[in-house]
Amino acid sequence: MAAASRPDTEDQDERDEPPARHAGVRDLIAAYPWLPIPVGLLLSAFGVWCFAGLAEQVYQGGPVLRVDEHLLRVSLGLRSGLLVGALSVLTWLGDVLVVLPVSLAIGVLIGLTRKRWGPLVLLAASSAGTGLAVYLFKIMIARPRPQVVDALVVEDGFGFPSGHSAHAAALYLMLGAFGLRLLRSRWARGAVFAGAVLAVVITGFSRVVLGVHSPTDVLAGWALGASWTVLLLSLWLSGEHLPRLIDALVARKRPR
Repeated sequence: MAAASRPDTEDQDERDEPPARHAGVRDLIAAYPWLPIPVGLLLSAFGVWCFAGLAEQVYQGGPVLRVDEHLLRVSLGLRSGLLVGALSVLTWLGDVLVVLPVSLAIGVLIGLTRKRWGPLVLLAASSAGTGLAVYLFKIMIARPRPQVVDALVVEDGFGFPSGHSAHAAALYLMLGAFGLRLLRSRWARGAVFAGAVLAVVITGFSRVVLGVHSPTDVLAGWALGASWTVLLLSLWLSGEHLPRLIDALVARKRPR
């Protein structure tokens, strides 16, 4: 009788075993820690290519300008007292007077709590590089602010690219990357990265609705800030993994 009940016991044990967990992105990166580096470089190059294409269209007066005018007229229908009031505040998320102190404060906080000062250097380089690039491209392209709609806030200078959008992409995407790397909880990582993307989108959207930038100004700002940040993160990861790669390559040639 005992022998007859054994198959049932084995079947029960098999049903009680938890299902095998499939490997995720973090498992892939753990197995190949160098993988984000070429991916990041490719994404950065793609962002530069997008920015160059938009800059060429704007500078030469290409068809994209008609799309800009159409979307700006569409944005007039979105203007309401409540939305304009909210966006007039949220648009400061990309202002250099907010981005710079936030970058320094978070970099110092990470340095004091995690004993890692690399994020502070990255945040400072991201803000400084983005600001310099925006300043130079504004002078070179010299695109005026939108004239199709009335601006609801006062802004000086040229329109292309959007500095607010570029600074928002550079800062908040880097903060999202830090969250993915430093936080342990999956929900916390997802919340931080989603909040970072939302801050970038809201900032760019506010510039169009408020009438101070054309949509291509915003897209170019996003491409510029994101590509610069991704490049910095890729170079940082390269510096971290290069010594290990050198050691592994040298170890293969040593006699055993």
